[in-house]
Amino acid sequence: MAFVLLALVTVMLAFQARPAQAQEAVVNEARAWIGTSYDYGSGYGVDCSEFTSAVFGALGVGLADSPVSQFYSGYSSAAGAGDLVFFNEYGYGITHVGIATGYGTMIHSSSYFGVVTETPISSVPGYVGAVDVY
Repeated sequence: MAFVLLALVTVMLAFQARPAQAQEAVVNEARAWIGTSYDYGSGYGVDCSEFTSAVFGALGVGLADSPVSQFYSGYSSAAGAGDLVFFNEYGYGITHVGIATGYGTMIHSSSYFGVVTETPISSVPGYVGAVDVY
């Protein structure tokens, strides 16, 4: 338990000391996934929250595997590079999550496109807000 806490504090301090590099690392890791198949449940690709969990996990930050849980995992932000962006696509709660690039686009695992892709944030309906998980 103490080791896990120490590791978490170390990762958090590293990201706080170099926020621009941390943001760049998140976006670069997310871009490495572009073209990966979208999948919901069969294990041959990733859905939106599995994608964001995998990206942050590769950088040592654990996220829950649901868009709603991820929405409550950080601090409200202005959708800067590396922040999570959330959507209520159908009018009944948060249903989609992606990673903002800082240039008005996001990288996300899209059922519409069938792959992890980069699209304008404004192209997905029902924008709810953004969260900085650091």
